[in-house]
Amino acid sequence: MLAENNKHKKVEYIEEDPFVALATRDANIAKAKSEQRGSASKQQQTSADSLEQNSALTLSESAVARLRELRKEEGDAELTLRIRIYSGGCSGYRSEFSIDKVRRNNDLEIQQDGVRVLIDKLSAHTLGKSELGFTKDIIGENFNLRIEKAHNACGCGVSFAL
Repeated sequence: MLAENNKHKKVEYIEEDPFVALATRDANIAKAKSEQRGSASKQQQTSADSLEQNSALTLSESAVARLRELRKEEGDAELTLRIRIYSGGCSGYRSEFSIDKVRRNNDLEIQQDGVRVLIDKLSAHTLGKSELGFTKDIIGENFNLRIEKAHNACGCGVSFAL
């Protein structure tokens, strides 16, 4: 590095320890990466918040009541319903309902009236605004979805089109 002494107008060379220079450079790079990760993390959280708001799943009274019954029958207060949407059926998409306790990294958790429903982010995005219901009739009983953006459904009500 070149330094100039103003008093005597003398130029001298200062040798810098290469290990100190490398350590300083590495520390600056690590700091920049950390700041980028922090910014990306904030963007991801904002994106996740936006996804949660745009895919508002609500639960009907009958769905809440049935989930409470299932918890009581199983003797498990942590029991939750998992919803998954996937390609299939005669109209394009199908829904799958299962009992689960474990929240995964890509899950959204919907809590309403003391019960919880888990749905992965891709399924939530596919659904958009919708309502989970529960129907019990002479044919049987089942959870079902009323999906705002669905424009067609098959005759048996198992699959839907967006």
